[in-house]
Amino acid sequence: MADQETWAKRVSEWRSSGLTSTAYCEGKPFTAGGLRHWAHRLGRGQEEGASVRVARVVRVSELKSSSQDERRSPAVVVPDVIVEIGTARIAVRPGFDRGTLAAVLDVVTATTRSTR
Repeated sequence: MADQETWAKRVSEWRSSGLTSTAYCEGKPFTAGGLRHWAHRLGRGQEEGASVRVARVVRVSELKSSSQDERRSPAVVVPDVIVEIGTARIAVRPGFDRGTLAAVLDVVTATTRSTR
């Protein structure tokens, strides 16, 4: 089993690659889930002066009450949750795929970090 130092190197190489965790792990002796786990675990309290990152969560009821026209229109599909990170808005609907959402969040997070 790999130690913390090995995982720190893997996470660092993955983040600098610009690839999704799934793409980066292809052909490697570890999984994308393991890589994301270690990225999260190593990121806790490790960065000095790191700012608190906030995601805005909007409830469906707030979205529905925002416009009379939207409530009347049966064609409008209202997501359960909208996650905002920086300028990115991610709509999470019922039945979402966790792996896809994790990959999208990886990309958004990496992009947000690189534009600071």
